[in-house]
Amino acid sequence: MQKLIDKIKEALRHNQALAVAVVICIALGIYLVGCDSQVTSPINPPKKVTRVELTAEMEYLATRLEVAFEDLDRQDIFKQKLFEIGLVAAQGGTVDPIGAGVTLLGILGIGAVVDNRKKDSIIKTLQNKETV
Repeated sequence: MQKLIDKIKEALRHNQALAVAVVICIALGIYLVGCDSQVTSPINPPKKVTRVELTAEMEYLATRLEVAFEDLDRQDIFKQKLFEIGLVAAQGGTVDPIGAGVTLLGILGIGAVVDNRKKDSIIKTLQNKETV
């Protein structure tokens, strides 16, 4: 056994550059196969994320933006209805307060349902990503 160890030491001593090259190749191979590429997270900058995690963050941001735009649309519809009611009143027409109230409550109800559906989808998406 000692004779084998001495032969290995002698071979390494005579081929130092080759031994270093083999060790570097093995380390590089392990790094290339075993380590995923990472970038800084746009949501949480101190954290590094992989491609899969970055895709999940992108979907999360897209969903949040979609919800925000739907909220803006709902607010614009509400303002438009108020403007129409004011226009009828300014033209001397009679405004049916019960009809106006029902219309406004209907708009608010639709907006609330849409918001709840979107929030449910966001929560479900986040829960699915956390389990992966």
